[in-house]
Amino acid sequence: MDAKDLQNWQREKAKELFDYSHTLLEAARKLSEHHMAEIEWGMKNALDSAKSAAKNDLGKLKDLQDEATKETAKRAAFYQKKVKSVLKELGDGAADETEKHLEKIRSSLVSWLEDAENKMPAHADKLSKVVHEMSTTGQNMFKEGRRIVNEVAETAEKNIDELVQKTSTSKTSTSKKKSD
Repeated sequence: MDAKDLQNWQREKAKELFDYSHTLLEAARKLSEHHMAEIEWGMKNALDSAKSAAKNDLGKLKDLQDEATKETAKRAAFYQKKVKSVLKELGDGAADETEKHLEKIRSSLVSWLEDAENKMPAHADKLSKVVHEMSTTGQNMFKEGRRIVNEVAETAEKNIDELVQKTSTSKTSTSKKKSD
């Protein structure tokens, strides 16, 4: 790689890092917006509860707490989905970039081996095939690993959703039993 190629490569890498930093900032902005909305809702709920407590309106306070409990379960599930969506976008982008770079590396390695094969003595083609197979296997392993990680994340999300539903259902039935 001569100096000009190296300089172009460094420029390309700097641009990629700059673009990725903007992606990270955008993800942080989205997460902050979601978090801020939850904080505002929590403050509003706390203010309503404080007003009811100050007026000594225990019936209304109990109703507010029951309503807040139900709403919190819904909002937690919704918040979790928003956050997961932002993180999934970020993870997919990073994995795509990594895959692109791995393909470039594999392609460069294969072309280097083909060039070296022409300059090497007999049986060099066997070494070239072994390295080519190793790089192809590595790329396939990366893709398979990415697929497995996505499956595990989806399973975890389903389990969390089921837990949230069970929790909100049990809280609803518990509050109904208390009122009876």
